[in-house]
Amino acid sequence: MKQNFTIRPFEYTDLDYAVGVKLVNQSWPNDPSTVEIWKHCYNNRNKDYMNRRFLGEIKQENATQIVAIGFCSESISSKKTGKYYIDFYIEQAFEKQGLDEPLYTYLVTALSDKKLRELQTGTREDNVHRIEFLQAQGFQQVMRSPSSELNVLGFDFAPFARYTEKVVASGIEIVTAQELQVRDANWMQKLYDLDMAIEQDMPSTNEFTPIGIDEFARNFKSHNIRTDAWFVAVDGEDYVGISSLWPNLVREDLFIVGTTGVLPSHRRRGIATALKLKTIAFVQAFGAGIIVTSNEENNPMYDLNLKLGFKPTPAWLTFEKSCKESTT
Repeated sequence: MKQNFTIRPFEYTDLDYAVGVKLVNQSWPNDPSTVEIWKHCYNNRNKDYMNRRFLGEIKQENATQIVAIGFCSESISSKKTGKYYIDFYIEQAFEKQGLDEPLYTYLVTALSDKKLRELQTGTREDNVHRIEFLQAQGFQQVMRSPSSELNVLGFDFAPFARYTEKVVASGIEIVTAQELQVRDANWMQKLYDLDMAIEQDMPSTNEFTPIGIDEFARNFKSHNIRTDAWFVAVDGEDYVGISSLWPNLVREDLFIVGTTGVLPSHRRRGIATALKLKTIAFVQAFGAGIIVTSNEENNPMYDLNLKLGFKPTPAWLTFEKSCKESTT
């Protein structure tokens, strides 16, 4: 089969988009995307960072079938030069037919014009075939991030009411980003500062590099932004905590958690729980049923999610590999 397998650049045609979306959705059926979403993300990407795509094809008689897609990208969240992320997806019927190796080799070779020092990739922990392949290439697991989901229908708020009451009594107000846009002329800067402070404190395999405020503002031009689903804890004039939700535009019953966190100065006061309760109430009122999130396994937020009734699903495993620097 490998002798009939060739790889070419992604051409950004409707056909390439359609097949690419299909291949990725096959691996992520619970968080599907669309061609329109892919096009929007590509057109609104930060062009200062490298992002390349490739398609793998198998030629059989007079027909050519696209059976794989690969990605090479540069992280905007790490200062570390020479660190690149690769990923690839293979049609299920061809997953165990030896296509991993040529596709992986092609992606690494596609980075030969870069000073490649380190590769990062990942897969779900239930994908044993991919894990074994990555380990055979010299990758080592560096992080485990369990996913979890909550069915909000029938969620009982009563056992957690004291958290909201305590937060309100302390003078903390929880409002939406939509409300802040109206009442606070400096809302974007303050929300950006809050988000960067929280992101810096989250477990990561990358050395934290704050993105620029213009990059952060791209969120509010996104295809699926809902500022009424971003909940912010406000102490006087200060923004001290956040929990944001993103709707899946294919599955109307599904919301994805973006960032949830509280500044160190305001932790252990029940604010994170009160924020999470706001998101659950929003999804209930919206008429959706499921909230999905992911946390590094030692992050206290994961324990909070379990306390609220989130059920674990297969974790995402992050792998890294040191590479000899390559130059052209």
